Amino acid sequence: MNVATNPASALAAQPPLDPEVLEELRDSVARVLTTECDSRAIHAFIDGQSELDRALWRQAAGLGWLAAALPEMHGGLGLGAPGLSVLHAELGRRAAPGPYIATLSVAQWLAELPAGAACGEHITSIAQGELTAAMPVAVLGACPLDLNNGKVTGQADLLGGADAGLAVVPVGSGGLVAGWALIRPGDANLEVLETWDRTRQLIHIDCAGVDSILTLPDPDGTVGRRLWGHAARALAADSLGGASNIAHQTVDYLKTRIQFDRPIASFQAIKHRAANLVASIATQEHLLEQATECAADASPDASMWAALAKAGATECFSFVSGDCIQLHGGVGHTWEFDPHIFAKRARLNEALVGDNRAMRDFAAEALAIATRSGRVTTELGA
Repeated sequence: MNVATNPASALAAQPPLDPEVLEELRDSVARVLTTECDSRAIHAFIDGQSELDRALWRQAAGLGWLAAALPEMHGGLGLGAPGLSVLHAELGRRAAPGPYIATLSVAQWLAELPAGAACGEHITSIAQGELTAAMPVAVLGACPLDLNNGKVTGQADLLGGADAGLAVVPVGSGGLVAGWALIRPGDANLEVLETWDRTRQLIHIDCAGVDSILTLPDPDGTVGRRLWGHAARALAADSLGGASNIAHQTVDYLKTRIQFDRPIASFQAIKHRAANLVASIATQEHLLEQATECAADASPDASMWAALAKAGATECFSFVSGDCIQLHGGVGHTWEFDPHIFAKRARLNEALVGDNRAMRDFAAEALAIATRSGRVTTELGA
């Protein structure tokens, strides 16, 4: 068993990125997804008529999306948290199926830890699209598995596909997480879990003495916070991308639906509801931007902002997608239209990484600690 020591050493702040680089990435991803992952493609995938998830994953690997945020030493472009935010927002905008959140969060997490040097082969394999990863459905408040002599025993629900080649699981004793172990899911008994969101997969693993590839001690919870911080920001970006798309689709629909010889978009009450959708999304976008900048700046408050961004964005997505079903009228509840796809994805996003109330409780505690130490949580480095 390989045991990494001192995994929670401080990260260096990321050098400022040229906004044009991020916009080029956004435009590049958007162009491909507009063609390859439009509404018809998503419906065909959900109906079991295509392997869109695998096709998109191959394209993502070939176009360098999977490596965009990784450090150059791992073959990436070094775009870090801002690059991941852009990528996940565009994937969420199209409800793209695939293991992006778990895989890219795990890869970035490993690359930023000193232990990442021992995982270079895994990180490179992810960047090349040869390996996917799984992580706990609930990282915050996770129930640990037993670790004894390098063997992991216990059960866990994971976000990731049945073909994941790498999984991160919490280990410890007495219900307390003492560290994180990397295992191969194929070495455990594995079951695919049914979920209402058909664009994602959840798996249940039952480990009976599975070998730990690498164990990361986490005595103060710092390592775990980094992992769920990456996933929380990814979920926030995914949620806001999805909310923006379905909101704009709905507004376009309102302009074409006629009631009393007028487009219903001209009714004052409908205008107010549409404005509420746009305003709620804009507010959460600013919160995600703060969380992303704090992560790139290696701020001590990065986890606090990630928790707030995830809670706010996923609840915003649920509100927007639910209201869009109503604004579509009767057809909003039908399988052939898009609102149900985004509403189901929104509800799963709310449940992932950690309960939103627990996220806000963590943020409140982090704010109290920062306040007592005299630190202003909204400041960023130069």
